[in-house]
Amino acid sequence: MSEKVELKEKLAAVDMNYKGLWDEMDPEQQKALKNEFFILNRYISSAKTSKTETQEHFVLAVNEYFNKYWNDLQKHPKLMWQLLCMCGHESQQVFFHEWIGFKKKPSNKMYKFLAEIYPTLKDDELEVLIAITSKAEAKELARDYGYDEKEIAKLF
Repeated sequence: MSEKVELKEKLAAVDMNYKGLWDEMDPEQQKALKNEFFILNRYISSAKTSKTETQEHFVLAVNEYFNKYWNDLQKHPKLMWQLLCMCGHESQQVFFHEWIGFKKKPSNKMYKFLAEIYPTLKDDELEVLIAITSKAEAKELARDYGYDEKEIAKLF
């Protein structure tokens, strides 16, 4: 029986863009990893850091590289692992990744505003955007989209 590769080791491998982990695993470990791609997706999409750019990087990279063709590529687990590793940050630093859970659609004003600005985003993407967007950034975005100060005051 093979030794289990811990979740934190897999997350660190993604952060370090270590694609070779797949080849080092035995078939049983590879099967376990294949079954965890959805879970890894949820973790990698989020990084605890004070830098908004880094947080945005993980959300956008996972969506662009890993989620985009999920249905077509899930039959190719090694490729899926390599795509997930591409989502790591260029700093090759190990980050703390929090689980992005499932929540009911929030009814707050920020959610409604961002949903109006970005109508193509899914609920979970909007929730992540809310989590990484400050009130000041949202107000600036509203100004950029032509909202006047009176409307902005009502929104926030």
